[in-house]
Amino acid sequence: MSGTTSSQSGLTRRSFLKTTGVAAGTLGLAGAVGMTTPDGWLAPSEAHAEPEERVGYTFHYRHCQCNCHLKCTVRDGRMVLVEPNTWPDKRNETVCLKGISEIQHTYSSERLQVPLKRVGERGSGDFIEITWEEALDTIADKVKETQEKYGAGAIAFQTAVDSLTTFLPKLLKGQEKPHRGIDIGLGNGFSPALAESGQQGASSNEVADWKNAKTILNVGCNMLETCMVTAPYFFEAKEAGAEIITLDPNFCTTAAKSSRWIPMIAGTDPALYLGMITIILENEWYNEPYLKTNTSMPFLVKRSDGLLLRERPAVDSKQTGDDNPFMVWDGRTGSLAGYRADGVDPVLDFETSINGEEFVTVFRLLKESQKKYPASWAAKTTGVDEDVLVEITDKYANHGPSILSFGFGGGEKFYNADVAGHAAVLLATLVGSFGTDIPGWGAGAYVNAYQKIFGAGKLASWPLPDECKTAPAPKASVDYRDEESGIRFMWVQNGGFQQIAGNQNRTNEWAKTLDFVVVQDIWHTPSVDWADIVLPVCSHFEVDEKVGFLRALRGHVLLQQKVLDPLFESKTDFWIDCEMAKRLGYGDFLPKSQEELARFQLDCATDKAIAGITLDEVIASNGVVALKNQPEIARSYSGQTYKTTSGKIDLYYENLVKHDQALPQYEAPCEAYEENPLREKYPLVMTQRRSKYFIHQNLMDATWIRQYYKPTLEMNPGDVSSRGLVSGDMVEAFNDRGSFSCECVATEAVRPGIAVIVEGIWSQYMGSGDLQNVTNDAVNPRGKALAKGRVTPFNDTLIEVKKA
Repeated sequence: MSGTTSSQSGLTRRSFLKTTGVAAGTLGLAGAVGMTTPDGWLAPSEAHAEPEERVGYTFHYRHCQCNCHLKCTVRDGRMVLVEPNTWPDKRNETVCLKGISEIQHTYSSERLQVPLKRVGERGSGDFIEITWEEALDTIADKVKETQEKYGAGAIAFQTAVDSLTTFLPKLLKGQEKPHRGIDIGLGNGFSPALAESGQQGASSNEVADWKNAKTILNVGCNMLETCMVTAPYFFEAKEAGAEIITLDPNFCTTAAKSSRWIPMIAGTDPALYLGMITIILENEWYNEPYLKTNTSMPFLVKRSDGLLLRERPAVDSKQTGDDNPFMVWDGRTGSLAGYRADGVDPVLDFETSINGEEFVTVFRLLKESQKKYPASWAAKTTGVDEDVLVEITDKYANHGPSILSFGFGGGEKFYNADVAGHAAVLLATLVGSFGTDIPGWGAGAYVNAYQKIFGAGKLASWPLPDECKTAPAPKASVDYRDEESGIRFMWVQNGGFQQIAGNQNRTNEWAKTLDFVVVQDIWHTPSVDWADIVLPVCSHFEVDEKVGFLRALRGHVLLQQKVLDPLFESKTDFWIDCEMAKRLGYGDFLPKSQEELARFQLDCATDKAIAGITLDEVIASNGVVALKNQPEIARSYSGQTYKTTSGKIDLYYENLVKHDQALPQYEAPCEAYEENPLREKYPLVMTQRRSKYFIHQNLMDATWIRQYYKPTLEMNPGDVSSRGLVSGDMVEAFNDRGSFSCECVATEAVRPGIAVIVEGIWSQYMGSGDLQNVTNDAVNPRGKALAKGRVTPFNDTLIEVKKA
């Protein structure tokens, strides 16, 4: 905004301060003269004899999965330097340009400075300043009114990954919306085979293990941009002799630095994996002893209904294999046996008739199913030459240790993402990737390894009264935009409105029907304009105590400590929790301070990795203490232990029999498939990519970063010229759902027929509209049966482009 009126909000920070006559004292800046605007905070420091300088420590936002812990120098009350903090484990001493740019971003012109109340139509961005007391009293009254009129379930709390709030969802007693539709698609298919609860497709080991691999297939993962601090491990693997083969529709940064780039058609990831599975089966390149011992491949399936055979009829689908064993055919005795019976030798490829019913092993069913997916079909579907497909499959299966890596930005955001994830975990299992003692074997989303695999300790949870619990959600976040969700009151954190579902215009219309909306944010994200009350929150660098929040990630306990006092009239998430608790009758049940909470979380932890670590120890270590008994390289499933129904790798998804996906069956994208008649009208597939500059929509307002990036739609030069365009033209991208405009860029890095844009761009930085105006929000009917709910098919989107 920077002093000009935004077409989105109609209000800027400077014009707001001017029109409301806010004085420096009322902004809560501890008497800092000349600091009433972000420009004041960024003005050069005046030299004087004894400058006040100190150091503070905090963790950075975890959206990028890195969870960097930062050493921050503060001079004359302003943050002037951000560096990586010292860790016991030196490989974690990381920072990238996003963390460094927080020097400016913390003082962004988009910072929310005071509580605001809507005075215009919802979505107009017309607000007036109010006090914190008025803001919180108004919210509390609306909470009680909603609970009395509709029930607590009519309140929904849209949490954000980077929020530090702990108690609000339970205090409100409403729906907490955890199913986001983003970063879950591949995990929906990948994780159930390894852990019933699902973990977003987290990798089986950390990226530091790449140096031990010989072949690395990197599919649709631009890790050198999306998780920049993993770059040393990428290059360490190359230097150690690993062949890194990146398969991606576009020539991304990671493809450029890989040993080899193989282009493929966007959205055809399931076909790639299915074709490789067929090649492995036909050539018998699979690890038979591993499959017999560690997987559900020898389990018998009843042909007539597709259900797994158990020792006795299952009365509960959640019965474990210990309670009611799955049955195999014992090659030693030539008879049925429980899969865990002593001395049993399960037959892998087998079929038999029992009491007039036909039973077949999962492995034989797989071989039959895969006949539909020969290498020639996979080559045609993916655009990868058949001989290349056979070559890379041979390397993957026979020249290990091998790693299969996928990302969250490409095939993840297609309608068929769960099929891709299921086929990927099946492919990796065929060659014995999981639970092995041999370094360098693994599979999964390696950009997610820090958070999900590498030392995620469990802190103790502060107890609340029994009635303080969230209500069941009738619909997941991606589906909540209708009356069936029952939502009348929304509390939104950190810009969450714009990155939950596709088809933004539909979200906007739904938002207008709500009774009340609260937005709790640091910056003026697009969500803010839809609020009735806006609450300005502190950044991770600002705390009103010496001690802030704790995390237990990346193999360490990490502490947020005070770097800066709260800027402007912003408050911490914890302070808001406590103030709302008082108004809702639970003020005596919360900790009196963040220090009290932190001490409780450590002192009462039952996790052996945390037990014995004290807050005083963490403070004395500048906010970083290693968890107990951490391995040199973190690997999951040691000793072949899996939290699945059978305790083995469960590759047959019985709950998806009715959807014909018990074993992965190819499914094309729902919109962006080659034969779609809609392509005559909208011939370009629009995909959103991640960038080294941003984390989803975080840091979009960071001026130091935006000087290197502006919103552009990247297209192949042939697609640009055929539309009478030249690079740099302002273009309109559109379909039946809506449109947006920005500059176009012609680049050979983008495959013909594709248009690429960075995800999360705030609408105020576009020429017009919002990139989510055009994105797909189609509902996959099996979504409710999936581990994390249905995916939002953002990349499964067709558009046309013309000169604006």
